[in-house]
Amino acid sequence: MPVRTTPARAAAPPAPTSPPSAPTSPPPARFTPPDLVDLRTAWTRERELARRPDTRHDDGFGVACTGRHGWLLDDGYDAVLEPALGPNAGVGAGYYPFAALDGTAAAGLLERLPEEYLATERQNLGPTIGAVLRAVVRRPDRLRAQGYVVGPLRCDERITVTEVLLRTDHELHLDRRHSGPCECHDLFTLLTGELGVDDMHTPPDEIAPWWGRVGADDAADDGADDDTHWYRLWWD
Repeated sequence: MPVRTTPARAAAPPAPTSPPSAPTSPPPARFTPPDLVDLRTAWTRERELARRPDTRHDDGFGVACTGRHGWLLDDGYDAVLEPALGPNAGVGAGYYPFAALDGTAAAGLLERLPEEYLATERQNLGPTIGAVLRAVVRRPDRLRAQGYVVGPLRCDERITVTEVLLRTDHELHLDRRHSGPCECHDLFTLLTGELGVDDMHTPPDEIAPWWGRVGADDAADDGADDDTHWYRLWWD
């Protein structure tokens, strides 16, 4: 299987807990032919590769990271994240983006991730993963999380939220230069006020309409509901 590699950032792995019960049906296939595998298989392969004596890697600063690989696998995060990642999620060695993490997946992560991780893990100056996941659980009708997972192959194994998808009941006017009648501030106020995601260090780097996937059960997925509008707020 091809090796996949990507960004680096050290984060202390959470202490292992009891893994969740196995899914009643096999997870969907991922990646591309001829090697279609589920997330647990992919992460198992990554960890085996990372632990091989001939595999050379470090934490990005030349310091060996022995013993840090596989906490996502040990704690059963594959069962939580498989539906959110969707098929063919891997785009680079150990890198798995997710586009629309919903309330069910957010609740599963909140049950497993330690409080310290929830309070400290963030994408640069964006909100903490804990603030976003709690808001998604409280208001799954209004919010989705986007981000990525770095798998066991790499030393900076982690789950990170980089952006949120926010639903409004009416269309807003957005200007790329954020001038004149631009209503992007209304979205930011909704996110920090009503939805409670307020621990970011700076406003989003980008605010734009979103027409992509927001969940299998959402009418907005196929444009069936013209009164539903989704917007993406992203931190670099």
